[in-house]
Amino acid sequence: MGGILNTLMRNADRVKIACLAQLINVIAPIMTNPKGALRQTIFYPYSFALQSARGSVLNLLVESPTYEVAQMGQVPFVDAAGTLNSQDGKVAIFILNRDLEKAHTVEINWQDKAPSQVTNSTTLTGGDLKAFNSFDAPKRVIPQTADKPSTSGGRTKFYVPARSYTVIQFAG
Repeated sequence: MGGILNTLMRNADRVKIACLAQLINVIAPIMTNPKGALRQTIFYPYSFALQSARGSVLNLLVESPTYEVAQMGQVPFVDAAGTLNSQDGKVAIFILNRDLEKAHTVEINWQDKAPSQVTNSTTLTGGDLKAFNSFDAPKRVIPQTADKPSTSGGRTKFYVPARSYTVIQFAG
């Protein structure tokens, strides 16, 4: 889901609206029963984007090791998208690590003024890609607070876990 959201953000100049067909139950991010509601794993990337993606989409140059995918060729392990809210100067970076086995180092080289602080750093990951939330275990897969990276010399460096989707919010 994070990869789809990153793709939609990167193509915001052409994609003017994107809809999720099923919002509740069936194949949806929110499931219900007579006792209440449950957040499925796909809920969280949507929530990250809804809370953090504001303003203009940034044109990011991503360099990453790759892996082979049949009929597609080489695909980067790390996928990223970002937004800049010109009204308040906040930046949000969304990073998907497709590598099933290894964490990857991410280094942001700020070409303009680097943000002064990280306001939020959250990761969705887990050891079992088939894990899901249920009414018996509603928090089996939930986002975790990630270490806030620091910026020095116009560069921010941090790690993203294997099999993860991470959002980092920066303030001006």
